[in-house]
Amino acid sequence: MTDGAFASPFPVEDPVGLAALEEAQSGLATSVRALADATVRTRVDGPDLVAVTEQVEALTARLLADAQEGPLGLETDSAGRLRDHGNAMVGTRNPIAPPLHVTGDDTGSTSCTTTLGAGYEGPPGCVHGGIIAAILDQVLGSVPARLGLPGMTAYLNTTYRLPTPLGVELQCRGWVERVDGWKVYARGEIRDPQDRVTADAEALFVVPRWAREHLDRPTGDAVGIAPGGEAAQEPSAP
Repeated sequence: MTDGAFASPFPVEDPVGLAALEEAQSGLATSVRALADATVRTRVDGPDLVAVTEQVEALTARLLADAQEGPLGLETDSAGRLRDHGNAMVGTRNPIAPPLHVTGDDTGSTSCTTTLGAGYEGPPGCVHGGIIAAILDQVLGSVPARLGLPGMTAYLNTTYRLPTPLGVELQCRGWVERVDGWKVYARGEIRDPQDRVTADAEALFVVPRWAREHLDRPTGDAVGIAPGGEAAQEPSAP
């Protein structure tokens, strides 16, 4: 929802130490994500699988020896920004999150590249439709955050144009269609290596009422289009 677009009100006492911890947490998530991919694709024999299962269970118990109860929510990162490290799509501590790194600018345009492996398969050799929708939700949902209007998804209409292949680099983009007070209308798409649109979406994001009092007005420190502003131009294809 915030995507790091907002400064945290809480000071960071040891940014260097926290940055080192974040790197270790991210490294663990990356390794577990690789383990999940290997779990899908492995052809080793049953006894080896039993042995690995025992090792994984032991490591799980080691991590749970000191673990938080429930979800992470928002946390202050080493750069003093608000981050949702447990986010299912971009959380740096979440191993089920696909490898997404969404960037953007103050006009609200967002983009990322990603390559999805066997763990995200739907139709044979292709990305699951639910994963496609979730990626578009994340990329488009980063648009309002870049404008200082971190909203929640009111609707997301996804159109599947072509099968989206696994194992290749995909280009994902989002942009502003229009802003209306606390509402941001956005569009986006996914393109394959042949620059063909495999899926696109239109969405509405609304800043929840409980968050508006903290924003003072429909803006934030990631300045963008003013409420009621003109629709942004669709960015040129990369």
